[in-house]
Amino acid sequence: MNENWHQQLRNKNRDDLIEAGKELFLKYGLLQVKIKDVCTKAELSRVTFYKHFQSMDELLLAIQMQLIEHLTDEVSRTSTKDLNGREQLTVMLNAWVVFAQEHPDYIRFIQLFDINYEMYDFSPELREQYDKFNQNGKEKHFLLHALSIGVADGSIKNPSPPLELAQFIFTTMMGMLQRVVKIDPSKSSAMDTRMTEQFVKMLLHFVCSEEIPEG
Repeated sequence: MNENWHQQLRNKNRDDLIEAGKELFLKYGLLQVKIKDVCTKAELSRVTFYKHFQSMDELLLAIQMQLIEHLTDEVSRTSTKDLNGREQLTVMLNAWVVFAQEHPDYIRFIQLFDINYEMYDFSPELREQYDKFNQNGKEKHFLLHALSIGVADGSIKNPSPPLELAQFIFTTMMGMLQRVVKIDPSKSSAMDTRMTEQFVKMLLHFVCSEEIPEG
């Protein structure tokens, strides 16, 4: 009981540090935030910070990976086995848009990280960790099952291998969502649902090798 309570507290402290870091990085950029800023925001001590992260770089990487995992897990949960592959993919893409509407800060952070990753001075160890995370995500892509089912049941006829399609969808969807979710939230209006709906339809027609209906 006592051990379980301590573990829950550790998890909460780590989550609080990640949330504080995310907010500060988005507000001030990746290079301006210091450990003391995160600790002040999270109302935790530097000692507690170092129990979870060895550096700000490690915190930054942890935030990026957690946000991507949260996004892919939430979208994956919407798929059901009683649908064909195209239907599963449709449900997941629409859920992806809803997720972006509800968590625009996730999309903004992922974009900010991606833009700065190559220029940021990560250690070789942290780069290797992130590269392995990305490689695992590509090999076990969260869209792969729906695409494979679609190819098998004939609802998806694209000649490209399912894994290539999955990676293409991820890149294009994130690019579109990052475009409609403004970097500066104070200047952003509600997401253009008409644009996102049209984009999802066009993406589905391409992935499934369907003709786009006129009008």
